[in-house]
Amino acid sequence: MKRLAFVFCLLSLNSVAGAESPWNGTWYLREDQLGGQLTLKIEEIDTGWKLTYRVVGPGAPGASNTTIMTALDGKDVPVLIDGKPSNQTMGITQVDSHHTVNVIKFKGKKIGVSKAELSPDGKLIRAETEYPDTNPGAPADRQVQFWDRK
Repeated sequence: MKRLAFVFCLLSLNSVAGAESPWNGTWYLREDQLGGQLTLKIEEIDTGWKLTYRVVGPGAPGASNTTIMTALDGKDVPVLIDGKPSNQTMGITQVDSHHTVNVIKFKGKKIGVSKAELSPDGKLIRAETEYPDTNPGAPADRQVQFWDRK
């Protein structure tokens, strides 16, 4: 569940009024995924974003699409897998033109908080996600992933 949650974590983006956002485009996760390469397509829609994740490659026949549509206002929105709710939501907020925060929930319970940063040259997204301690006395888990524009 943590992997699934993290994959969706870095998505809280907004555009500069009247200009195309530097976040728009297709991004590739640096680390390999089972069966192929994970891509993220970010598109501006109305006053927010449409985020679409997909595993592509020869080992990924019949891969599903995961979609999030957010107004970037921090309100929970459903994470859809092939158009169907997944019991997961995200509350994505833009901090500034290069930073976002995303609260990830599963069945209404917070399972992680992700912070994303777009590099100054617009070629890299760094996403860091922290998962709360689920075992008393155990430290919280943290993951860092890098997405490259190609």
